Amino acid sequence: MADVHYEKGDYTVIGSRQPYLDAKDKVTGRLNYVSDIHLAGMLHGRALRSPYPHAKILSIDISEALKVPGIKCVLTGKNVEQQKWGPATKDEYLLAVDKVNFVGDEVAAVAGVDEESCEEALSKIKVEYEVLPAVLNMHDAMKEGAPLIHPEFPNNVNHHLFIPRGDIDEVFKNAYYVHEGKYETSLEYQAYIEPMGGVSTWDSNGNLTIYAGIQTPTWSRYDYAVALNIPVEKIRIVQPPFGGGFGAKLSQQVHPLGALLSKYAQQPVRFFLDRVEDFQCGLPRVPMYMDIKTAWSKEGKYLGKKVNILADNGAYGSYGIPIVLTAMYRIDIMYQVSVLHSECNLVYTNKVPTGCFRGFGNSQMHFVHETHLDEVAEHLNIAPDELRLRNIAVPGYLNPHGWKTNSVEIEKCIEQGVGDSNFHEKRKKYSAMNTANDDHIKKGIGMAATVHVSGNRSFIKPFEGAAVLLRMNEQGKIYIYSNEPDMGQGIRTTLSMCVADALKVDFEHICVPDPDSNIVPFGLGCFASRGTYMATGAMRMAVDDMKSKLITLAADVLNVDEKDLELKEGAVVCISDPSKKAPYAELAWKHVCDNPGQHILGIGHFTPAGVEYPDATKYNNISGGYAFGCHVAEVEVNTKTGQIKVPELWGIHDVGQAINKLALEGQIQGGMAQGYGWALMEHLRHNDKGKVINACFLDYQLPTAADIPVIHADVVDSFEWTTGFGAKSIGECCFNATAPAIQNAIYNAIGIRFNELPITAEKVLKALNEKKAEEGK
Repeated sequence: MADVHYEKGDYTVIGSRQPYLDAKDKVTGRLNYVSDIHLAGMLHGRALRSPYPHAKILSIDISEALKVPGIKCVLTGKNVEQQKWGPATKDEYLLAVDKVNFVGDEVAAVAGVDEESCEEALSKIKVEYEVLPAVLNMHDAMKEGAPLIHPEFPNNVNHHLFIPRGDIDEVFKNAYYVHEGKYETSLEYQAYIEPMGGVSTWDSNGNLTIYAGIQTPTWSRYDYAVALNIPVEKIRIVQPPFGGGFGAKLSQQVHPLGALLSKYAQQPVRFFLDRVEDFQCGLPRVPMYMDIKTAWSKEGKYLGKKVNILADNGAYGSYGIPIVLTAMYRIDIMYQVSVLHSECNLVYTNKVPTGCFRGFGNSQMHFVHETHLDEVAEHLNIAPDELRLRNIAVPGYLNPHGWKTNSVEIEKCIEQGVGDSNFHEKRKKYSAMNTANDDHIKKGIGMAATVHVSGNRSFIKPFEGAAVLLRMNEQGKIYIYSNEPDMGQGIRTTLSMCVADALKVDFEHICVPDPDSNIVPFGLGCFASRGTYMATGAMRMAVDDMKSKLITLAADVLNVDEKDLELKEGAVVCISDPSKKAPYAELAWKHVCDNPGQHILGIGHFTPAGVEYPDATKYNNISGGYAFGCHVAEVEVNTKTGQIKVPELWGIHDVGQAINKLALEGQIQGGMAQGYGWALMEHLRHNDKGKVINACFLDYQLPTAADIPVIHADVVDSFEWTTGFGAKSIGECCFNATAPAIQNAIYNAIGIRFNELPITAEKVLKALNEKKAEEGK
């Protein structure tokens, strides 16, 4: 695509505060979610799962299960046609064949007339196992003599990555100050409202339709075609509204397994995980251990960074490779650093497979890096915000990986975050208070900066971009077809606002149907915070195309020169004589009659300029728009109990042109609330038998409304000139910096750092007692 430079428009709807178009239906219970779908003759599906983290399957007896009334089929890895699949590494069967690799691995599946008959059938399946030694800790995975999980991956290493840029040893040798730290992040569950699942049905010609709660409805057909060993064109995916995803609902085992049951049962099958299964078999955040070492000048110039990462893939690959790649180097576009070395081992363990989650590896690195920077600032006696400001990226910055910034307003974000929170005044005040009195409540304030992409070119090789199709029906109503679907982030409303603004039409004349891969333009879906940037880029072209056609039609109808026409209130109006106007409905009907049956179409497609798939050394710009932000956290630490209270958070972001300010505030508040939970509470725990021990909302600690701090969300003035309406991303950027900001605030309060998430009251109290013992108090 040619290098374009869009200018900010005189918007009337864009930049306003618009409630979600489907908000009333959601809050009144009218909206049908994917789990509400019921097809005629529909069966229910359930899976029998391994009770062992690592074991050979010696035999499976399904004879008694087949006798259960209402059961239509019982499948095992030995009686179905399947092949290994996976979005990044093809290492997983839909049903285990000879060996299981984690507690929850699918061993058999049944389809029956109701869930009760399915459960009874599962209870009658007899499986004989030979239990094998298991790897339950990523630090043990590569040790000599460790059990091998996948024979084709020696030392349990799924992937080793190394990205060197410059002579890092020379930098360390000549630096004024070198700082090193080790940090570890936890296994976090996405906790969306609606568990993973879908409804599958086949027609008599072998065509499959899956109604799925999925973020990548068209692209995932390629993964599922491999799993089911059928041509891609045989698969149609319809994406009804679904209850959240947070990154987890890309290609996932549950959809093709449900389709497999439907194929053998020869009836539609509803296959959803229950909540316990969703905890045990979902794709929680990839835990990472990082050893980071940085080099600095006396004046605080950032000279070099070296990082080694060990990442826990769990039992299967899923999206592990792109996630760790992101962890290795995405943050390198936020600071100007000329020498960078990153190395990573992605290892298998006999635990739940890990996968995509808001932040996608970047959040793990943010916790590490933004904690590390505060430590450096203290050693160099430079304020934490000042150290960042001395090194932040500027517009046009080309980093050592070949990534280039366009719009950059991170300086505004930091300055507003620091100013709004009275950061410096409170640090000084709390420091004096915490040392001057014996109050058991210690206060602190901390900050962190954040960056994320608006689309990640390194994720899918064939192309990057999006397409939008607009169709005006014979009544003048405009339908929007896009493959960047709504998963709760409000993109239906975002795209509708762009249409309303550009074509001057009210929302009652705009409709966004559910994405159907047989109808919508081909697209990659919503991940890597790409939806708004890509879809509105394509929308710009689509509305321009439709506008041009409307004006040409109206010029003929009104007998007016095209240059004397403008769009206004759902009509094309003569500028010099406003009494002459052609409502869209009249133009649309004329078009249908003059071109029998044909609606007015607006077609747009968008590819970000200057973005290329990375070469073998991982070099080339991966995103057209880098979004930035600053988070500030204020904490109160109870030194008697270790309890941490976070009264207030500030999140200031550079999102380019804000499309829907109400939705943006919601995204920022939601992302920061999730970051708060990751920092202080959430940890999916396994016992020494490899079983998740807190697989329910009673035991898995998750913040509730009563816990969430007051969150001040705002955006700075910005415009990303590479995309039609100037918008960048927010979905993941608003999560990344909350945990390190809280960590830095806790240190400010009590002088202790916790380099392993989550920072629980138990850890805080233990550390405080150890500190007292060391000080002889």
